Amino acid sequence: RVLFRSEYWGGDDHPWRHGLDKSPVTDVSVIASEEQHKLAAEAADQDTAGTPAHAEKLRGCGVRVDFLLALTFALDMWEWQTWEVVQYLVKPATEGEGRCRFMELAAVRVYAGAASVFMSHCWGGRWGDLVAAACAGADANRIVWIDVFAVRQWPGGWVEKSGLMGG
Repeated sequence: RVLFRSEYWGGDDHPWRHGLDKSPVTDVSVIASEEQHKLAAEAADQDTAGTPAHAEKLRGCGVRVDFLLALTFALDMWEWQTWEVVQYLVKPATEGEGRCRFMELAAVRVYAGAASVFMSHCWGGRWGDLVAAACAGADANRIVWIDVFAVRQWPGGWVEKSGLMGG
């Protein structure tokens, strides 16, 4: 099984799960490695989580719609569901880069900026519909905020996710 498909179900007797079939991860070495990655992600943002500085950092992880459109065309993601974008693009791309936010990747960072539009989506919705909505009436320089690109999609990203949800 591929590691980038793991999930963390806090509070469960078997919190480490395979992302696609949700079965428990039982390999002790995989669990230990995942725990270390989770702790590192939590520590990286702990000092600023819930502060205006952290909110501005996340706002700065917006994506330009011209890049969003080009990426969607290049990878033919129009019919993908949002969860598939995370499982097959975001997690594999960020796993070897410290499990960073997608918008922090060197090749992507040049298309990041302070978002002026917040995009909401359904994890089971079509990615192409989200992209079309982001582009509607926009010039190429519009910057939109999409959580799957702006927030770590790895265990430990709860620090910012809970801050976004106010808890």
